[in-house]
Amino acid sequence: MASLSGLSMVLLKPVQAQDTPVTTLDTIIVTGSAQPTQPHQSTQSVTILNAEQFAPLQPNRVTTMLQQVPGLHTDEMSGRSGISSLYLRGADPNFTLVMLDGIPMNDSTNQRGGSVDLSTIPIDRIDRVEIVRGPLSAFYGSEAMAGAINFITKSASTAPSLRLLGEGGRFDYLKGLFQTGGSVGPLSTNISISHTQNGEQIEKDSFSMDSAGWNISLQTDSNVDMHLNGQYTDSTVRSFPEGSGGSEFALLRETERRKTQEFLTGLSASFHIPSGWHYQVFLSVTRRVQDVSNPGILATPTLFALPPSDFETRYTRVQTRITTTWTISPQWKFSLGEQLTHERGRRNGTQDLSSFGGTSDQSDDFAIRRTLGGTFAELTSVWWHKLTVNSGIRADISQGFQPKISPRIGASYQLSPSMRIRGGYGKGFKLPSLSSLGDPLIGNPSLQPETSVGWDLGLDYHTADEEFTATIEFFHNRFNNLIDLDPELLNQGIIRLANIDEAKTHGWNVSLSLTPIPIVSFQSSLTHLTTQVTETGASLRNRPKWRGWLGVTMRLSSTVNLKSQVTWVSSSSDFQVPTQTTRVGGFAKADITLNYHPFTTWSCYAALENVTNASYEQFAGFPAPPFTFRLGLEYRPKLLD
Repeated sequence: MASLSGLSMVLLKPVQAQDTPVTTLDTIIVTGSAQPTQPHQSTQSVTILNAEQFAPLQPNRVTTMLQQVPGLHTDEMSGRSGISSLYLRGADPNFTLVMLDGIPMNDSTNQRGGSVDLSTIPIDRIDRVEIVRGPLSAFYGSEAMAGAINFITKSASTAPSLRLLGEGGRFDYLKGLFQTGGSVGPLSTNISISHTQNGEQIEKDSFSMDSAGWNISLQTDSNVDMHLNGQYTDSTVRSFPEGSGGSEFALLRETERRKTQEFLTGLSASFHIPSGWHYQVFLSVTRRVQDVSNPGILATPTLFALPPSDFETRYTRVQTRITTTWTISPQWKFSLGEQLTHERGRRNGTQDLSSFGGTSDQSDDFAIRRTLGGTFAELTSVWWHKLTVNSGIRADISQGFQPKISPRIGASYQLSPSMRIRGGYGKGFKLPSLSSLGDPLIGNPSLQPETSVGWDLGLDYHTADEEFTATIEFFHNRFNNLIDLDPELLNQGIIRLANIDEAKTHGWNVSLSLTPIPIVSFQSSLTHLTTQVTETGASLRNRPKWRGWLGVTMRLSSTVNLKSQVTWVSSSSDFQVPTQTTRVGGFAKADITLNYHPFTTWSCYAALENVTNASYEQFAGFPAPPFTFRLGLEYRPKLLD
């Protein structure tokens, strides 16, 4: 099947082993392009994480999975309740489009420019993650100016299935999961319900989340696929406010409360015509409501740097994408499509500006809606069975902004059966968030889109049996018209956003995997990143220059396996109101999980996080959790059709 919702896709391919035909599954990349592609044919910088890679670690949050991805840095603001962000090749978190089954998750009304808080993404249904690096506005338009991450959930099941999971651990950690699937005639389903809660890991923090997810598939004809996917989450968290200095330096000892309800759903239909035509229709709805109570941030014991505020934001996005693909020949493929997006966001609330000479209930309201339209085209050609060239272009028209043209071109050349070289170039843009346009205190309705230009060059190698694989990449990005507080207006006592900054990021990353014997495998990655604000020469905050990862998987017996990983991160700059600009030190963190499968239907595990009890911070004043353990018991009975 193929759908714009980013559903998992596979290609059946018969192979021979000891004269017995066996069917294997080749992964198909569905992110970043109108044309699903096999990994060895892709011209983009792509990392694919399959459940077989991350499931043995028994992760309970998204950042644990993403630690191994080269060119990607994630951070967590203290414990589980803190905001968790990602930086793709050094770009701001809001420059990456984050999706669940192709459904956009970025909220344009939040105060982080539309970035996604990874801590509130349930992990239970995720079957695969596709990370595509580099500007992708040629396909997605706004928001993907640094790349895209697509969390692909388990597909609807035709065979009856049941999964029950219970977890418990340190700091009053509890989790319960119920999953079931099956089919009735042409209708297949996969339904999931879970509850997760964490007590106080770091002073005064807490986390609680309920979630429900669904994958429903209808196939009445071999040439027609229809899918309805979605997810609902309800989370409540408490932690010290971002920028406050955390539990160590915050002068005001009150925490911020964030209560969030999010509804995502996507309906996709795919029609295959024997003559080589393929039509795809995708409709998605994103609805997010967040209630925030922020105590404010004190710069001195009597002076607020950020005033106390209480507000509610409501964000709705409805998006439709229609794509037509014509397979002209085995060597030529052309796609043409249109996308229409309608966004509506509003905020209702107040700020206490009495310490600034204002009122104690200053209105913080805004309401904005906008409609965006884009037309895109993509062409893929194969030459001499070795060279693949992919090019795309998109034109976007947005209310209140000049039209934007976003091109992309990439090429891949097979140097030998085991080695290929690839490269790509593209341009991206991101419209100002609804919050930055409409905020009555710091917003600026005259803001213009931020833009990017990026290129990369990569070399991939693998042995015939793929017991050893290696990839090295070089990349360079330039970001223009970056939105920040205007320093000239600040000198006049006026706080307002403006397009003022330019920045560059460049570096390289390498990843290796080795399976010397069938029961042991090693994986590793290393990223070197240099960032610079053009005008000042300063490095961008919260981006470490070095990041490394090493993972080891061992099958100790037929019923026991061990998965371990070590993450090493160098120091980086940070800003907190009490400390101003400072540096946080580097750290190394180790996690180990032991899995035991005594019976076909029962399994259990012990997951140990930060096993060396390392003391470190990723934000000044926000200490990371100490040694933590989780114990889990899982039941998967065999059900009869």
